Amino acid sequence: MKKGCRYFLIMLFLPFILGMGSMGGSGAPDKIPVTEKKFSATFIDQMDIITKCTEVSIEGKTFIEGKKGKGVYTIPFEEVESFVFLLKGEELRGLVRLKNKSSDELILNNNHKAYGRTAHGTFQIDLADIKKMIINE
Repeated sequence: MKKGCRYFLIMLFLPFILGMGSMGGSGAPDKIPVTEKKFSATFIDQMDIITKCTEVSIEGKTFIEGKKGKGVYTIPFEEVESFVFLLKGEELRGLVRLKNKSSDELILNNNHKAYGRTAHGTFQIDLADIKKMIINE
């Protein structure tokens, strides 16, 4: 009986002992992903609210990833002047304007988030809620 009771107690408290991960999760509002390279950007959301950020990333990465045809493309922030986002139904399209003045259109993951740091704290926004993102030098 004692052995069964110990087993039950261990199984009951095991998730707490292991920490169950961070209760805030990766979406904790006071945390943003740390990237090797630091970029700043200006975000304009769908309500025309302008937010200037440093330490900008998309899902913790300093490139944008999207589909074009059957292929998956990545474009590093170093080459980007701006992104314009357009949600059509369930499909999020991103028009990428490059520094060399060419442009490209990608189908993006509308569940991804952009992150940054403002003068007042951290910033998170779903890509689908962004109208335009301008990469600043």
